Amino acid sequence: MSIIALFNLAKEYLEARRTNQVFRHLDNHYLKDIGFYRDNGHIRPLAGNKDLESQSKEQAPVPPREQPSDG
Repeated sequence: MSIIALFNLAKEYLEARRTNQVFRHLDNHYLKDIGFYRDNGHIRPLAGNKDLESQSKEQAPVPPREQPSDG
């Protein structure tokens, strides 16, 4: 792993930790208003949930429509 990748990983960890510290004092109603929820003491975003991602992957792909020809 390169040094840049390690710095990016540390940056992401510190940002997530700071977000949890900042949002920890808010109650559940305020968290929901700004798009987060509390899960076992952790602050999680409402969008991007793994459950939602797995549901969207289970849907059958829509076949592409035929394009009209110009001639």
